[in-house]
Amino acid sequence: QKANMAVAALFAIVVALFASGSQAQGTCSSPDTQVLILGAGMSGVSAARKLNDSSVSFIILEAREKVGGRMRAIRFAGATVEVGANWIHGVDDTMNPKYKTNPVWTLKTQASLQTTKDDENLKVYSEVGSNVTSEATVAIEKYDEYKKRIPALSNAGGANDISVRAALNSVGWDPKSSQAALFADYFAFDSDLATRPDNVSLYGWNTESTFEDFGASNYLVVDPRGYEYLVQFVGQPFLNTGALHLNTTVTSVTYSDGCVCAAVVEQGQAKTYCGKQGVVTFSIGVLQSNAVTFSPPLPQWKIDAINKFLFPLYLKVFIAFNETFWGADASFNFIGREVMNPEIYAYTLAVPIGELLPNKPSILLFIVTGNAAYRVASQNVSVTRQELLAALRSVYGNFSATVVDILIPDWASNSLYYGSYSAPRVGISANTFANLASPVQSLYFSGEATSLDYLGSVHGAYLSGMDTADSIVNSGHVLGLSFVPAVVMLLAAIVF
Repeated sequence: QKANMAVAALFAIVVALFASGSQAQGTCSSPDTQVLILGAGMSGVSAARKLNDSSVSFIILEAREKVGGRMRAIRFAGATVEVGANWIHGVDDTMNPKYKTNPVWTLKTQASLQTTKDDENLKVYSEVGSNVTSEATVAIEKYDEYKKRIPALSNAGGANDISVRAALNSVGWDPKSSQAALFADYFAFDSDLATRPDNVSLYGWNTESTFEDFGASNYLVVDPRGYEYLVQFVGQPFLNTGALHLNTTVTSVTYSDGCVCAAVVEQGQAKTYCGKQGVVTFSIGVLQSNAVTFSPPLPQWKIDAINKFLFPLYLKVFIAFNETFWGADASFNFIGREVMNPEIYAYTLAVPIGELLPNKPSILLFIVTGNAAYRVASQNVSVTRQELLAALRSVYGNFSATVVDILIPDWASNSLYYGSYSAPRVGISANTFANLASPVQSLYFSGEATSLDYLGSVHGAYLSGMDTADSIVNSGHVLGLSFVPAVVMLLAAIVF
């Protein structure tokens, strides 16, 4: 009889806890949702998709007027151009069974997103307009041969880590041996990671596995709907259900065990949203800037992980003319004074992007990296215009075409980003990635920077969001029922 009474009492407790929700656990007294997602980029929306498929409620808070994060399309000179992410990296054109399918390529196929293969059909000129493509091609091949020797130097990172530059030096690569070698060095590295190999971790560089896992090809997104349409596509089941709050800027985050609250400015009004769990998808640039405050402050192990990443600026400068005066090659580049000091002279890489877009508008894309990117991003646009025209005249001489417009995105100064994408700083390790992704109480972290294998990529962001949502769903806390296993065990002990 006592056992029956105890069972009845415990059953009453369980019913009361179900009725009172999180209050009995000392968490949010009246949460707005189960999971609060901070940011509607690819990782935030993919996390939401996984939660939605698992019947877990959520609210997404996004500062911009639309979803997409660093996938951002803008109308410019009558065309849609991508000022952020532009490529799907890692696609297998050979049907080789050793490769997995890139999940972003799967989304691209499902959404019928328009792309074109980037075959890197280089045309390289000297600073005086001479075609030096053959010399540059030989130099790139030579660089690739030296690069193959580097894996033997791989390490576990951390205190044993070295820079990629130190590794290249140790295997005999000398970028200063010729102007072509300087170009190959810049083209192979800076144009990919937006920073010099002197700054980048060998460990982090070697663990990136996009091409090993998915294939060697790259595809450029040229869809008028923009690359960001894939984020809309992922979120189709819920983006119009009231779960998404646009024009809502997070200013501070308060968290504890079982509660995450975000203070926001939504449509000009101060508000607070609370959930039982939260997912932070802020960029490394934002996390390093302290633009959003956390209470209590994030633990030191989390701060150390955040600061082990670089967040450089990959600046895309678009210039439109009234007519096309350049060749229709898939891509072309300049060599000479530009690469002799790429930190000062900005315009090393140029792509006739208009040739790949519908209606072939007369638009050139210059890719600017390193310190030069920050200089160009902050200087008066009239100065940039003069510099761009000087770079073009060094190859084509005087031309009659006139400038219609120039577009310079604000990734560096924009407080929602403070840069472009993550790169591994010397001293990083697998533990760094684990710590960056690990939750602090009920506060989870997601985004491309948490992806050990696919750092800095759209597919890394997508998979990170899915993984974070899985962790929340599998945590046993999504219904506020973390007490249930203990209660069940106690009931069993009494009954038996």
